[in-house]
Amino acid sequence: MSTLLDMYGVALALTTSKPGSTTATKQVDDWIHANKVCHHTLLSVLSNDLFDVYASYKNAKDIWDSLILKYIAEDIVRQRFVIANYYR
Repeated sequence: MSTLLDMYGVALALTTSKPGSTTATKQVDDWIHANKVCHHTLLSVLSNDLFDVYASYKNAKDIWDSLILKYIAEDIVRQRFVIANYYR
């Protein structure tokens, strides 16, 4: 999947935060473009309920990190429930 993200140039926006003001203009421009593409792509695939929650986020990395945290945490809870039932 990372090569697919690299091919479209959005991996930069999902793996790094916005570069500081001391960073080269080309790198900042590349990050801004990648963030814009990735931000719009993420929002476009969300359901209406999730769109309303994440539309206020400005950075694709923030949306991505939040989604990962939410769904990995839910998965861990689900796995613990299944394991507890198995032991019973």
